[in-house]
Amino acid sequence: MRIILLLFLIVFVVAQSSSSSSSSGCPCDSSYLCEPLQIAPRQEFLGFSLNSTQYPNYYWNQLTTLAIFYETIEDELLCIAHENDVRLVWGTTFPIENLGNSSYIEEWIQEQIEKVQSTFTDGLNFDVESPITDPTIAQQYTELVSATNKAFKAINPFYQISIDVAWSPSCIDKRCYDYAGLASNSDFLVAMDYDERSQVFGEKVCTAGANSSPSNALAGINNFTDLGISTDQLVMGLPWYGYIYKNCLNGDEAGLETVVCQIESVPFRGANCSDAAGSEYDYSYLVQLLQDQTINSSAVQWNTEWQSPYFNYIDPITGNVDQVWFDNPQSLSIKVQLAQKLNLRGVAVWNIDFLDFSDQYNSRPMWDALASFFPQSASSEQSLN
Repeated sequence: MRIILLLFLIVFVVAQSSSSSSSSGCPCDSSYLCEPLQIAPRQEFLGFSLNSTQYPNYYWNQLTTLAIFYETIEDELLCIAHENDVRLVWGTTFPIENLGNSSYIEEWIQEQIEKVQSTFTDGLNFDVESPITDPTIAQQYTELVSATNKAFKAINPFYQISIDVAWSPSCIDKRCYDYAGLASNSDFLVAMDYDERSQVFGEKVCTAGANSSPSNALAGINNFTDLGISTDQLVMGLPWYGYIYKNCLNGDEAGLETVVCQIESVPFRGANCSDAAGSEYDYSYLVQLLQDQTINSSAVQWNTEWQSPYFNYIDPITGNVDQVWFDNPQSLSIKVQLAQKLNLRGVAVWNIDFLDFSDQYNSRPMWDALASFFPQSASSEQSLN
């Protein structure tokens, strides 16, 4: 209650301190580009960005929101984004050990407001992935999101607050959050439909598998809606990366035609089998790996159960068989079509910088696969380069 009562003081102080400077320091030629976008709820194509230099390569006519996971944005990025009606939101996390600390929360919310206002951006994207199994702590996280959302919306109702969540609300990775509460106190949830093998139960022998299967995505969405969460509050997060599982433990049977790759048991949060046995690699690296004529690899195979591509190759150093699971335009399009069918709010990608933008032959179809969510998707030819 104390947090809520002091929110009004936070909003008043920040608004007063920033009102005189809100139009000063604008890096854009037109001052209106430094105003938060005033756009009603719409379908979303959200890109997560970890690289501050790649923005000239983005297809700005396809994006709607860019979530920034670095410290400083280029002035040009702000101007380009707002000129194309794309929101810029800051990716943020929160130390869960301070969820019960009201004074810390008050200061944290004020810092977030000041950060957004001083950079002329449009809101926050919460990316809290810590395990929470105590319902009291889960409720405290919801209260943090609620207080943050109310504080931002009191200043500008068009500020956007979104929440990244696991692909299913069923305590994935021990993230037993109050998902219905998070949804009702934010603009939308981004269901991260990847890393779906972070916890694998019921396998006597651990095996490699799809990073992002449509069947799991569908099951997760159904679990969210069973909690009363509207599909219009759900964005489907998709991967532009894959996993390499080194050294299939199939003995002499391991080869380029191996279908089931046995892997080491690497426990994660209570599960004996996990994708932690593999390593993440961006899509551009995996394309290069496939195209490397010095590496003996299989053709890309298709798993009909998981509707996902994979391939094997001989590690040139160890001589062992490694297996790669990833997503390509074909597998992404299947999930995007599912998002359309379910009337979701939109799609998102982790992360938008995992492509080789100099390789248009391989990068453009990845963009187009996600942009196909929109009924009349714009051409992906409109990057700045």
